[in-house]
Amino acid sequence: MNEHQRKVARLMEILWMGIPADYKSRYRMTIWAQFEREIKSAAYTNSLTKFIDRLCSRLQSEIGRKAEDRAEFANLVSGMDDTATLKTLREETTLIALMVRVANQERREAWEAAMAKRDSALVGEEINGTYEVED
Repeated sequence: MNEHQRKVARLMEILWMGIPADYKSRYRMTIWAQFEREIKSAAYTNSLTKFIDRLCSRLQSEIGRKAEDRAEFANLVSGMDDTATLKTLREETTLIALMVRVANQERREAWEAAMAKRDSALVGEEINGTYEVED
């Protein structure tokens, strides 16, 4: 993987995070194939802005979930060449979607580990209506 592919994958990762959870849940059996297919289809344009608009519309996505995501997205887009980026999205769709999927799984595992750590810190013994937390 080269730096350009990583940047393109990060763009798609931010868009992925902006897809509503209920949409992902409704299409949970096919969401990754749909994501890949919609990327490829939307990339047949000559403008990165049009691509983003089309993809967001088709997947009911926002650009990220937080202001930091949107700022990073804007920064990435401003530094990308439309033609090269769209070519990568058309020709390396499977790789880009897989990179997003791996990043998503890593984010999920980190969240699950943090939740497990938090839960293990709770002491099951109730004292005065509250739980003690061990350090």
